[in-house]
Amino acid sequence: MHRDALDAVIAANLNIVLVSRSRETVQRFRACFPVNGHTSCRVVEGGVEQARAAIEKERADAIVVEGVRHDEAELLALEPLVLKEPGMSVVFLSSNQSAEFLRLGMRIGLREILPLPLSMEALLKTVSLHHERASAVARRAGGRMLCFIGCKGGCGTTFLATNVGYALAGQDKRVALIDLNTQFGDAAVYVTDRTPRFTLADVARAVDRLDGALLASSMLHVLPNFHVLAAPEDADQALNVRTEEIDAVLSMAAAHYDVVIVDGGRSLNALTVRAMDRSDTVFAILQQSIPFMRDAQRMLRALSGLGYGKDKVKLIVNRFEKKGLLGADEIADSLRHEIHRLIPNSFGAVADSIDQGVPIVKLAARDPVARSLEDMAGVLAGAKKDSGGWLKSLWGAR
Repeated sequence: MHRDALDAVIAANLNIVLVSRSRETVQRFRACFPVNGHTSCRVVEGGVEQARAAIEKERADAIVVEGVRHDEAELLALEPLVLKEPGMSVVFLSSNQSAEFLRLGMRIGLREILPLPLSMEALLKTVSLHHERASAVARRAGGRMLCFIGCKGGCGTTFLATNVGYALAGQDKRVALIDLNTQFGDAAVYVTDRTPRFTLADVARAVDRLDGALLASSMLHVLPNFHVLAAPEDADQALNVRTEEIDAVLSMAAAHYDVVIVDGGRSLNALTVRAMDRSDTVFAILQQSIPFMRDAQRMLRALSGLGYGKDKVKLIVNRFEKKGLLGADEIADSLRHEIHRLIPNSFGAVADSIDQGVPIVKLAARDPVARSLEDMAGVLAGAKKDSGGWLKSLWGAR
């Protein structure tokens, strides 16, 4: 009956911990797993508090916790455990199967709330499915996640994120852009005049049945290989999007696209921090002025406080002019951070691109900004070395 799921769990070499005070549940659990050298199955007596202690002692692929009080307070006490170990499958066993209780479990990121008495078939199916999805993400070839975040409002974060995404698609990469600027996101209008039928909020609400097909069908297809998931239209909807749902969306995107670009807007919040945690590179965008420098200093301190090193955080100076008040060397010295790339100022072409909703690399391919972004995309795609290009030609003004 559950032989296939059991074989999958054993073959995966999983470490599973049961936390329970019920002799019946423990007996069912132990009877299911034969003694073997492939799967580590451990039993801890107790409840939620003991579950936390068990995870701190030993890394588990899945933890199964049987409720004691079966109320909302007990369920919420599991949330820190879910947040701390997003890659772990957390399953709760409870006699409370009310719709409100199950919805709460979904919101805090539990993999499943299974009814009592424990059904080993249901447990094995849940654990094996979670492992299968996690493995799909781990197997993705060449997948990268890039997050663009502005040091100050109006620095051109969305323009750069969308146009780099479009240029990467031109490098034969399958690209997903996720608009995480949940309050004022408008990434879609930078690259298309079509109105999105679905947004991030819609996908988040359907996260329990999310797969690659559902994600792709919820996105605007700017090109066959460049898809955009729009930000929520309504601010109230944005407030209901949770970090666990963002995790699921990003994981699914990473499993089905070569490059995932996150437009983080200007705000540092739980959603953008979660995206940056998962990203290979965080591009911090600023412009060439004293107010932008002040905000860039604050942003870099915040990113450093989050544990992101200079190898992960790359500075991009947008709308750079050689005769500007601050030279590139002065900006780098003041911020004590190397500048990764300078994007030249071409106000007219950029304004036309934004107004028409047409990527600048398509609208004005010979424009210096378009050529700079094409160069950046080529480096990111691995098609060319980062030899300096526009950075080298623009560097030097003090």
